[in-house]
Amino acid sequence: MGKDTVVNASDVIAQFKYALNNDYGYIYGTAGEKWTAEKQKKATRETTKKYGSKWIGHYVADCSGLFHWAYAKLGSYMYHGSNTMYKSYCSAKGQLKAGKRTDGKALKPGTAVFTGTENDHGHVGLYIGDGYVIEAASTQSGVIKSKVNNSKWTYWGELVHTKYGDAPQPEPVPKGYAEVTGKKVALRKDQI
Repeated sequence: MGKDTVVNASDVIAQFKYALNNDYGYIYGTAGEKWTAEKQKKATRETTKKYGSKWIGHYVADCSGLFHWAYAKLGSYMYHGSNTMYKSYCSAKGQLKAGKRTDGKALKPGTAVFTGTENDHGHVGLYIGDGYVIEAASTQSGVIKSKVNNSKWTYWGELVHTKYGDAPQPEPVPKGYAEVTGKKVALRKDQI
């Protein structure tokens, strides 16, 4: 496994669910390490000094750090930084409006969703399906589940090194054939 190893979107979602279910916290600049009292004492960011002590003894990550951590756990790589993730680590991307892609296509589970403007994507979460996102939200709230139709999510990006739709895709049925219980059967000319 290495930096370009392809992972299944469902496995990335499972990592994010693990972080959610195990009460991961948020500390800016982290990517899945355990937060300690010593680290808290050395903190220089005001929000970390004010709220970070609640995460002592917990694993912590910031928004893009959660992606970096999840991909590393799966033997792959994702950049730690939401702006660069959007600009350089998306194989397809576009805008969201009320939780829907503006190109009319479905938002695939495992897709990254971003806040911000065309040139600034300051926060990222993972769309897990059924209208929900898991995100490392803030030092106050940690890793949470939120709704994708929240107006803050304005962009989407399908990430490199990620296979979307883990089930094998069926082969198309050629013209002049029908599929009957998994087998392709030729049709008579009067049936075409």
